[in-house]
Amino acid sequence: MSNCVVRFGGNSLSKFPVLEAFANLLAESGNNTTIVVSAIPELQQTIEQGIDLLISHASTSDMIISKVNDVITQKLMVFQLSEPGEILKSERNNLHNLLKGIEFTGDFSLALKDQVISFAERITASILYLFLNKNQIVSNLIFPENIGLYVTKEYGNATFLLEESCHLKDLVPEGINLIPGSYGITSSGKIARLGKRPADYSAAAITRLTGAESLELWELDKEFRTSDSEFIAGSELIPRLTYAEASELSYFSELSIHPRIVEPLISQHIPIQVYRLRNKGKELTTIINSETFVSPNVVKSVVHTEEIAILKLNGPGVGFKPGILAKVTTAFHHAAINIRSVITSQVSINIILNKNEIEKAREICRQLPLSSVSEIVIEDQVSLIAVVGHGMQQHHGISAKLFTAVAEHKINVLLSGSGASDLVSYLIIDQKDTRKAITEIHRIFFK
Repeated sequence: MSNCVVRFGGNSLSKFPVLEAFANLLAESGNNTTIVVSAIPELQQTIEQGIDLLISHASTSDMIISKVNDVITQKLMVFQLSEPGEILKSERNNLHNLLKGIEFTGDFSLALKDQVISFAERITASILYLFLNKNQIVSNLIFPENIGLYVTKEYGNATFLLEESCHLKDLVPEGINLIPGSYGITSSGKIARLGKRPADYSAAAITRLTGAESLELWELDKEFRTSDSEFIAGSELIPRLTYAEASELSYFSELSIHPRIVEPLISQHIPIQVYRLRNKGKELTTIINSETFVSPNVVKSVVHTEEIAILKLNGPGVGFKPGILAKVTTAFHHAAINIRSVITSQVSINIILNKNEIEKAREICRQLPLSSVSEIVIEDQVSLIAVVGHGMQQHHGISAKLFTAVAEHKINVLLSGSGASDLVSYLIIDQKDTRKAITEIHRIFFK
């Protein structure tokens, strides 16, 4: 049905020039276009914080909905809208009633949390629907539960069930459609969210299911560049990436795309096109597809994240004792803790985790019967720096350049890894050396 699926970012909903370009492009479009909408960040933050305060009895449902109303009012002013429409009022009231139910009954679960947070995207889509109507652009507001967008029961981090959702193509009408892009429904009809930055993953699945020709990402929070522009002022846009390179970049940095965005697209070779909106039009910045392109210096980008920590399980026999890692990974799985990487030696098992889960992970390890582990240590003031690009295993000297860049400036490497794939090598260093390391690594690869 759809010729194109567009993911439109919630951060863009505070920039009226971008909104004008958005409306202008849709007004001129003669094609079927499905817009997958991500949440206004302030709205999602207000709802997520509100849930925590409500459960701890530090706030009431009325207080939370008052803050939600403040965000909605601010955004209506940005959109130059004077009144909320009936759909927006209905969504706000449904959220209020749900919060009241939690407040009075104390009933709360992961499934209920996903349902509450989904209103961040639902309300955002309702505001965007009002804006399009004001600009005489006819559109349809569609919710995932109305078109059978099925996902697994992994609340908070669900996976799309593409075969079960194959009928979606027949249920999405022609024209311009707005779909909140954060969640799907389980086989029992409950709402399940799709992790962080979920609209990209939703948009990719909808692209596949509707038979769209491409997926377009409009207004990324951070564009695909040779490095973070906050660190390297002269970093350049990357015109071409493979699916795998884009996935790695999303994993090692904060590029505002879902790491699983490419999964529904790969088998059909559906391209992703990244645009910025300018002067009531759009400008192509990056194309992502299955075509492998090795750049002259191999490396496409130098990226980093400071949102990691290392959990060290030390002991003279940890490298010889079988079953230690199996016990730990099983316990982490049951606690929904994601392991980014593991590097081992005979005297230490180093597990790289998200920083916000490191204390929880340490407590779990303390309770496990790990007889060979004599010490559990956390390193949380660290930064992970990666160089990403196809061809690293076929071109000698990449690791040598990487280590030369940091060694010449006396930057100590705590851990390093490469060889797990053909397109990434990484270092873990002291967080205070991050800027210096990125600057020198970028210089040596992009002179």
